Amino acid sequence: IMHKLDLHNISHAEAEILIDNFIIKYYENLPIEIITGNSIPMIDILKMITEKHDLRMSPSHLNNLGSYIINHKLK
Repeated sequence: IMHKLDLHNISHAEAEILIDNFIIKYYENLPIEIITGNSIPMIDILKMITEKHDLRMSPSHLNNLGSYIINHKLK
């Protein structure tokens, strides 16, 4: 089962903490899904934290850019 974090109705400041904690909690059990909605600032926050953890993010569906799968980088 893939763990999901939904960031709808979450402030940007709170999202930074939630995303970071969620990645740390499930780091050994990736992939995880993080739902940003269509907020560009929220997607940018997710991108920044994903890069900090040396992970990769990709859209969960090609037609849905409001939900991302976070996983280890391909070797």
